[in-house]
Formats: sequence, C-alpha cells, structure tokens
Amino acid sequence: MKTNEIITVLNENGDKVDLELIDAIKMDGTDYVIVGPKDSDEAYAYKSVVVNGEVEYKSIGEGDEFKKVLKKYSEH
Repeated sequence: MKTNEIITVLNENGDKVDLELIDAIKMDGTDYVIVGPKDSDEAYAYKSVVVNGEVEYKSIGEGDEFKKVLKKYSEH
C-alpha cells in the first residue's frame, strides 16, 4: 500500500528526515509507522510520540521492538 504521503521523522541521530509513509500500525497501545525513502524498497519503523502536543516519529532501531513491529506488519 503506497500512500505517497511524506512525513518527517527523527532518525537515530536525532536529525529530521522526510520519508514516504508506507503503512501505520497500532500495537500494544502504541502507534508505529512504516516508512521508506521515495522510490526505494527500504523500509523503517518509527514510533509515534506526542511532544508538546505535536506528533513526532522516533526511530526504534533494529532490536526486539522493531522485530515485533515487522512481524505485526507482515501479518496484514
């Protein structure tokens, strides 16, 4: 599912990066987005957090949380 919606995320270095939204997932009461560079097969998972009333997307890296999100994404 490609939406062509571009969102700004904070990468693991805390830098803002614009990526294309691929999908959104809710798991264990937390919202996540699956995003990737435009015209690429790469994909990353970010956690949605609210900071000062604004939604921000923070990198979850490649650990256990990432594996759970990837598993949930592959189920639907």
